Amino acid sequence: MVKGIILAFLAFAVFAWGDAIVKAIGHDLDPFEVTFFGYLIPLILSPVFMKKGDSVIDMVRWNRPWLMGFRVFLIAATTPLSVIAFRSLPFAEAFALLFLMPSLVTILSIFILKEHVRWRRGLAVCAAFIGVLVIVRPGFRELLPGHFAALAAALCAAGGVIAGRMIGHTEKRFTLISTVFLATTLLAGVLMIPGFAWPTISQWILLIAFAATAFVAQAFFIVATMYAPADRLGAAQYSQILWALAIGALFFDEWPDALALFGIAIVVAAGLFIFARERTLKRGRPEADPLPEPVPQASAATSTTR
Repeated sequence: MVKGIILAFLAFAVFAWGDAIVKAIGHDLDPFEVTFFGYLIPLILSPVFMKKGDSVIDMVRWNRPWLMGFRVFLIAATTPLSVIAFRSLPFAEAFALLFLMPSLVTILSIFILKEHVRWRRGLAVCAAFIGVLVIVRPGFRELLPGHFAALAAALCAAGGVIAGRMIGHTEKRFTLISTVFLATTLLAGVLMIPGFAWPTISQWILLIAFAATAFVAQAFFIVATMYAPADRLGAAQYSQILWALAIGALFFDEWPDALALFGIAIVVAAGLFIFARERTLKRGRPEADPLPEPVPQASAATSTTR
């Protein structure tokens, strides 16, 4: 168990550094181009996640094609939206907005999965939205495209989680992993065409580093699920906010003010509470837990381990 938790923390640390690389690339490359090259290498290497009996064709062999198609589209859209957010917002602020995802999952589960949400989780959801208002301060600060991109990414990630819960155990783990890489690469590859620009040598280095973090972090997380149940590892992703604060301050000279820190604390606390409540509710019915799925890069909030 301890080894799994340590590996999960390492995975999310690598993810955080990958997001920092995205921010370092800046506005010189189209966000879809960054996403394409960042996922192309992990796609090529994805067969290493295959188990005995798996086949490469399992990438597109789906038992529930419509639901899987909807899921992979949502998750594929999450990464370029997150890239836009990281490039235009302070690092920690972008993470905090993306961490709204657990609250959105709770809301969507009411309408789609017909789950009964008790008052404690309801209050946590309200607190998360209050935290976002404290961070963004609409009417007092300029709303940037990154704000809307981060919120859209959180919503897409939440939709992906709901779709994953509906899929359950009907798909192989390799299918769940590889389709994220495949769909993200294809979607970004098409959308990058209008704004494509050939990367410079320094940009190639950053793009390769970004791709490496996507693959290495995913590998860490998959190995972590071999030592601990996936639903116990999800809380580790909240360590990314600490990395975001440190990286933003040390490398991008971003120092959130006291009000922003307060809002970030509210969002993270609300997310952790929702995570804890959902774990409590899952006890005694492990059959409802989905298989471990990949955690899409460039989005702190897209962990589908819940």
